[in-house]
Amino acid sequence: MNPQTFVEQILFSTLRIELLDESSQPNGIGTGFLVKADLKSQPDKVIFLLVSNRHVFEGSKKFVVNFHKRKTTENKPDLGQIYRYRVDDYSQVYFAHSNPNIDLACVNITSIIVQLNTQIYYKFLDQRFFANFTEPELEAGQRGVFVGYPDNRYDPKHNLPIIRSGIIASHPKVDYNGEQQFIIDAQVFPGSSGSPVFLNIKEAQFNRGQIVFGGKEPPYLFVGVISATMIRNNVVNFAQTQLVPSTQEVIGLGLVFKSTALADLINTVVIQYSSTN
Repeated sequence: MNPQTFVEQILFSTLRIELLDESSQPNGIGTGFLVKADLKSQPDKVIFLLVSNRHVFEGSKKFVVNFHKRKTTENKPDLGQIYRYRVDDYSQVYFAHSNPNIDLACVNITSIIVQLNTQIYYKFLDQRFFANFTEPELEAGQRGVFVGYPDNRYDPKHNLPIIRSGIIASHPKVDYNGEQQFIIDAQVFPGSSGSPVFLNIKEAQFNRGQIVFGGKEPPYLFVGVISATMIRNNVVNFAQTQLVPSTQEVIGLGLVFKSTALADLINTVVIQYSSTN
């Protein structure tokens, strides 16, 4: 397999995170994805961030990330061959959003990528795909896709995540409940925490409010990160979607933190990194 399309590439930028307790025993899983961030002060340099939710990373002091091994003779994934990399202490390279109500965080894994660069196959999300929520394409009722490991379901033989779809249920240009978030109408199961969400705009592009076809812009926009699912109990609440035992019933609505919130976090990381390197 030689990933070419946008969808194929996001399969290899999304990674399964296995959380470990203090005894190094598994205690949950989450979804993460790789983002490349440019250093504004050093245009020729970049850093790589593993993005997920705050509650995923803060639920454990250790984790294992499952990369794809790279073929030795060419830059292609060696499907079925997994490189498990264990991270025991990431406190010095961990960053959470400054707003405690925004469930986003990342780990700077640049040193890991550099160390394993010739051994692993990976793709990353470029910030040019980030929606800024002024795009005319963004409105309620649009179909989006998200990538991850719902209920720990994935293709274990090939280490590939699951792609699912849903409808943007709240108006994306209006901050739901006053935060940088919106609601997606989709079956968001535990294990989906950290799943990136994309809006499929494909051939339909807008130019100054007019729809055109065959535009040069990316066919997908990154619009946010899954954080929680609505549950049915005595009242409807949000439940974080890290994989933990639960008997509550999901009602098919998920909470997504916007790409603009992640952009704010990345900007903070870039500033701090640039000031010390």
